[in-house]
Amino acid sequence: SVLTLHARTDILDRVLAVVGSDVIMLSDVRTVTTFGLMPDAHNEADVLTQLIDRALILGEVNRFIVPEPGVGVIEARLDDLRSRFPTPEAFLDALAKVGMTETSLARALLKGWRVENYLEQRFGSTVQPTEAELARYYRGRINQYSIGGETQPFDQIRDQVQRDLHGERQRTLIADWIARLNLRVKVTRLDEEG
Repeated sequence: SVLTLHARTDILDRVLAVVGSDVIMLSDVRTVTTFGLMPDAHNEADVLTQLIDRALILGEVNRFIVPEPGVGVIEARLDDLRSRFPTPEAFLDALAKVGMTETSLARALLKGWRVENYLEQRFGSTVQPTEAELARYYRGRINQYSIGGETQPFDQIRDQVQRDLHGERQRTLIADWIARLNLRVKVTRLDEEG
């Protein structure tokens, strides 16, 4: 009689990208998606792209002295993540599924905080737009400032328009800066998208 054995081959982890000397693993992507650490990412390819960008930024952050977060900042972020799960056991199960501990998750949160802090220091104070620029921005996105088909008057939402324009300019500056970092550091994607 012939005995056939079928081995189960689950991929536990694998390299998805190399950024300089930093390695981004499948488990890193799964951690981000499991805990919602990058809410702007819509799929695993987006998460990987953002992790690559974060690795590039951290390379710059590590060249400078960036203050550590105040007491309790990372713990508060960890508490926020815990609260997203129905029970403490569900949170611990999620950690186990991605091969992390609370300590390693806290380290990942610290890296994220360092990136946010650095970007705010470097790009937070862009030149304030003129009234003409604000009005032009508002007119170009009039539908964005409508509620139930009613356009909100510029005077009533000027502060929101200013925040939106400032955010857009800041994102553009950061994207351009990351593109330049990409030229200085070897980045290799090993996922299907890359």
